Amino acid sequence: MNNSRNIRMRSLFPMVILAVPLLSAGCGDRNPAAQASRETSRNVADISETTAAPATQEPVIQTPATRDAATLQNAFAEVAKVAAPSVVTITTQVRRPRFVQERGGPQPFGGGPPGREPFGGEDPFEDFFRRFREFGFEPGRWESGQKGRSSFLPLQGGGGGGGIGSGLIYSADGLILTNAHVVRDAESVTVKLADDREFKNAKVIGVDERTDVAVVKIPAAGLNPLPLGNSSEVRVGDWAIAVGNPFGLEKTLTVGVISAKAREVPLSVASPGDYLQTDASINPGNSGGPLLNIYGRVIGVNNAIYSRSGGNMGIGFAIPINTAREIADILVKEGRVRRARLGIGITNIEDRAAAFGLDPKTEGVLIETVEANGPGARAGLQPGDVITAFNGKPVTSSSEFQRQVARSPIGTNATLTIRRGGKTMTVTARLEELKDGTSGPLPGGGPAEPGVGPPTALGLRLTPLTPEMTRRYNIKLNSGVVIVGIVEGSPAMATGLREGDVILRVGQTAVSTPQEVKAAVDKILSRQSGEDKSIALYVNRQGESRFVIVNVNK
Repeated sequence: MNNSRNIRMRSLFPMVILAVPLLSAGCGDRNPAAQASRETSRNVADISETTAAPATQEPVIQTPATRDAATLQNAFAEVAKVAAPSVVTITTQVRRPRFVQERGGPQPFGGGPPGREPFGGEDPFEDFFRRFREFGFEPGRWESGQKGRSSFLPLQGGGGGGGIGSGLIYSADGLILTNAHVVRDAESVTVKLADDREFKNAKVIGVDERTDVAVVKIPAAGLNPLPLGNSSEVRVGDWAIAVGNPFGLEKTLTVGVISAKAREVPLSVASPGDYLQTDASINPGNSGGPLLNIYGRVIGVNNAIYSRSGGNMGIGFAIPINTAREIADILVKEGRVRRARLGIGITNIEDRAAAFGLDPKTEGVLIETVEANGPGARAGLQPGDVITAFNGKPVTSSSEFQRQVARSPIGTNATLTIRRGGKTMTVTARLEELKDGTSGPLPGGGPAEPGVGPPTALGLRLTPLTPEMTRRYNIKLNSGVVIVGIVEGSPAMATGLREGDVILRVGQTAVSTPQEVKAAVDKILSRQSGEDKSIALYVNRQGESRFVIVNVNK
């Protein structure tokens, strides 16, 4: 009995202990389950008070610095809100590539990985030329990335392939501003708006290769064009905000500053330069997208990067919006841009003035070559002349002089002030229209020599090996044909050939004139069947000679 009583007492004791807090809660509810439920709810509420966001979020840190940072942060967010609806994705399809170069294939002169100098050693400018305009649109391959790199996108070109770029809404009635290289060689162009509407077979209104500006039209109305700024008012150090579709990641915004203005970079032999440089992150796929200021106005069109890896290295370039707007308006109105030319090759005088017996502070451009029977030659211009003014306006750089000449009315007389033999002279030249294959004032002399014919089937501009060529390019040879220009996007450009290289043989045939090169190339191509053809060139660069295989896809 005692044991039984003890057992019952032990079993009831916990109930007694539990009853005390339940009855002492003072809630008037003698239902243990209900009371326990309320207790659980109260405990959950206590936890919520420590983890849930308050109704109004007060900053954890409140200092003048954080308030200033928050204001700037809001400014970026407002720019994103304005820009996002007006940035488009442009997809192109190209039925056949102009040429084919296999990923990871051998370098032209047996060099190492991309970025290596073909003749051995690092050459940043070789890399500079080769990678500048790739931006996800390198012609000639259908792959998931650029040479030896990873990316999400097929590159423009390649059999059945295409590319992806960006653009900005230029007018409410469907005009889109982008880069020429974004739509180059496209069989079809598709524009996708921020609201996911797609317009297939968009019409390319006009393309200007020299400034890399293009205008595309879609059948839409009531669009939101981005407000345009004034790129001449941009300052080094100003905020720069890039918006576009890098690697196909739509509506990507990155922030940096304007690193430099009027940057003259060798994007192509025909380009006058004058780019905005920024460290805002821009990558393949950003081409054609806007570069905005902190006020949400477009100050440039993203155009190119310098990269040794294929991605952003903090050095990007944009076409100033004043230039892009001027060209776009002409393309919309006339479909193409007409330019005037003088037919001379020029370079900046810079630190060379003293060597010509001039005041070391002389500003202007030095004439290096004069095209036979061209406008400059007929006006009496000579190599060694220094142009100090054009139509009364001072000339300070070769790029600015190119723009002054190009923008002048065709067929009009231009007045040039020059320095020759210690004297200042004035000459008058009648400007002609710049046609494809003819020369405007080209920096560094360019391909303005007599004897430079139209580009070959490989995209090479050639001239005989003259004493002037041997001096210019420091060539130690007695025969051969000098490369003085390479057409952008051509088969030759894909091999890494460059200006100043000397072609000694085409296949097994020795050559000494551009005509012989053309004849030998045509002969070899005629012997090959199918679409994929190739040419072997025996090329000398600074004393070292090797064969270069140029692949051509007809």
